[in-house]
Amino acid sequence: MTEFVVYRHGRDDANQSADQGLPEKMAVARVFADNAEEACRQTAAKVTLAPHQHLTAEPAPDVDEVEQEMNRTARA
Repeated sequence: MTEFVVYRHGRDDANQSADQGLPEKMAVARVFADNAEEACRQTAAKVTLAPHQHLTAEPAPDVDEVEQEMNRTARA
């Protein structure tokens, strides 16, 4: 199993409002699953989704690597 970061795409006043400064693509969960589709299914049962919103998932190690690099270069 792989750990995934699951993102919700699309703004909605109820759960991802632009007025609150929330992004179009927002991480909403970290889950262990066999694949990205399964990670999205697991998360869909736990978070709210408006009809125009959808979920995607990326392997957590890849996301963490990008985040670490951004943090490293921000200090330079």
